[in-house]
Amino acid sequence: MNTNSQQANEWADLMASNGVRDGIDSVGLSPMTNFTGNIGGVEVSMLHHGSNEELEWGSRAAPEWRQSDPERNELYSPAKHVILGGGLAGGLIALALAKQGRGAGVALIESDQQLGGNHTWSFHDTDLDDEGFDLVAELVAHRWPRHQVRFPAYSRIIETGYSSISSERFARVLTNRLSAAGARVYLGKRVSTAGTSIVRLEDETVVRGDVVIDARGPKRTLDEDRVGFQKFVGLELELTCDGPWTMPLMMDATVAQVDGYRFTYVLPFSPRRVLIEDTVYSDNASIDVEECVRGILNYAARNGAEVARIVRREVGVLPLPIEAPRCVSLRALPGSPPCVGYRGGFFHAVTGYSLPIAVRVALAIAAAATPADTRDAVAATARTIEPQHRFGRFLNRLMFAAMPPASRWKAFERFYRLPEATIARFYASRSTWRDRARVLLGRPPAGIAWSRLLGAGFFQSSRNES
Repeated sequence: MNTNSQQANEWADLMASNGVRDGIDSVGLSPMTNFTGNIGGVEVSMLHHGSNEELEWGSRAAPEWRQSDPERNELYSPAKHVILGGGLAGGLIALALAKQGRGAGVALIESDQQLGGNHTWSFHDTDLDDEGFDLVAELVAHRWPRHQVRFPAYSRIIETGYSSISSERFARVLTNRLSAAGARVYLGKRVSTAGTSIVRLEDETVVRGDVVIDARGPKRTLDEDRVGFQKFVGLELELTCDGPWTMPLMMDATVAQVDGYRFTYVLPFSPRRVLIEDTVYSDNASIDVEECVRGILNYAARNGAEVARIVRREVGVLPLPIEAPRCVSLRALPGSPPCVGYRGGFFHAVTGYSLPIAVRVALAIAAAATPADTRDAVAATARTIEPQHRFGRFLNRLMFAAMPPASRWKAFERFYRLPEATIARFYASRSTWRDRARVLLGRPPAGIAWSRLLGAGFFQSSRNES
């Protein structure tokens, strides 16, 4: 087979591997040769510029796609980074690239009509290094110098700053930054199939880039693994007069322990604006939203807050791994794009927090020099956090397999009696071996049942993780 025919067949194989199976003519390709074919029923032409080898950004002569039937689909011109998902993980990657002056090569594809969704993301001052703070500084909507926790027999104020990012501010800042950088943002576009360099949308549009990064959220994460769940309903409330909260209340576990370890999370954005969230670590994914709403309003009333109106509502169910061989990014099939964010396993296995690790991934990708370096950066970050993830899965097995649901709060109360530095490194996914020993050693929380561990195959699971 001559070289030109070989090149044509390589392109055909690449298209077929990404769900394009309607045929591409195997014609000879030479430098600066037009290549016409049929993709998904749409006649397209491709101008091939020569070598298809992967070199530095921009040095690879990527094909230029042109629409042959303008009444059907637009086939966007190639990008350097095609990012699937405009939530936290994908948005931070796009922002990091834009801040490095590389925004013009970004194509960000989001299925919703706005970036960021409907979320509140929070982090501790100790979760990020200076470079991480620089990336998210303009996204922060609220910051407090300290926060507190409350349990039936113990309460504590932790002298560590705490910040929150609203999805509204996230969308506004990200949109402005990407627009100024010349990035392309496509809203309301759902992905049908995605490969390492080509994406087909449900409307038959094809988007091509030097590298594709999948940041579409937790839908596929851990489908095949044993999991517990963190479920929450949050209400942002406007109050008729100043409320009683002056700092974030990370965990108020004095509430009734129904369906698992249950606590209330409170963020006072202003004296008369507050987010109150009902959160539970549960064995099941079912959630009665209206019952949670009533519970939140009752909680506000019990604490002396008079609600004027509900501003917005958040609902979420996050899978927490009990057993997982490795992060999804390290299990990716050949030909599929690297997964980041919750979908890729880049989150705290116990808390579900994803922002600190999402920042680390975004900075690593922005520092990568080539598409191959980008994929290597994602895999390297996954390897770095895997020991933290493995420790988190071990703790989750303790919680979900060994502790009766109504007693799980005792483990968290014991944790919050540890030194502040140990707590800080735990949330930042940077626990040392000494930190892990402090978490595990000593008298176990009352209520732990070793018979439940044996019955759940806990020790066998632990051996499988090693």
